[in-house]
Amino acid sequence: MSGLVTEQLNKFGPFGKYNGVTIVTNTSVDFSSGSLGASAFILSGSTQNGYVDLARGGRLNLAGFIEGTVYEIGIASATSVAATENILVLRR
Repeated sequence: MSGLVTEQLNKFGPFGKYNGVTIVTNTSVDFSSGSLGASAFILSGSTQNGYVDLARGGRLNLAGFIEGTVYEIGIASATSVAATENILVLRR
């Protein structure tokens, strides 16, 4: 299923806090245009060298962040530098 877009959804709005996810693995993804709404991330795998650029400036090095924890912060881009690093970027 690619998504749930119906007249009812347009009328009542999304059903949850986050309604989209992009998995970033061994690449970089820019959310600053076209994929607006990137507002949280979760780490999966051994993320030691990746980073997240923030919507209002700054960069978070992901070493030391806890796997499986939701970090709610505006995201401009996410970069994973290994095939074992997964950054799950949640969108509103």
